Amino acid sequence: MITDRIEYLETYKSIPALEQVTDFIKSHDLTALPEGRYDIAGDKLFLNIQVYETKDPAKARLEAHDRYIDLQLMIEGEEIIGYAPRAGLSEPTEIQPENDISFYDAAFDGCLLKKSMFGVYFPQDAHAPCISSDKTRLVKKAVFKILYE
Repeated sequence: MITDRIEYLETYKSIPALEQVTDFIKSHDLTALPEGRYDIAGDKLFLNIQVYETKDPAKARLEAHDRYIDLQLMIEGEEIIGYAPRAGLSEPTEIQPENDISFYDAAFDGCLLKKSMFGVYFPQDAHAPCISSDKTRLVKKAVFKILYE
């Protein structure tokens, strides 16, 4: 897991497709993009723009992906994202292979993701997004899905 400010994104050169992600961010006004999926390199790299109300921490569940890395960039608002190493978790409570997502019921630590900050979650990183920080409820977030080969 990586959490940092957007101005330092390019320092993480080992992230697959990072150059394409940063080029997209530089050439598009993310604040103006409506919700939905944007193909950058087909299923190898795409973006989901999401607008939603954050939720109570008690309703949060850890999730993990086998095939994709999530690079989540906060456009507006803030949220807490829970984190736990996947290796220390018991078996998933739910698996949706068609959506590349497994859910876990387990304790986790949290990290505050504010406007212009990003988090990177690799397949070994279980994360629980969308948790209310009590300062904001409505957020807009860019989630880049990077195929992990």
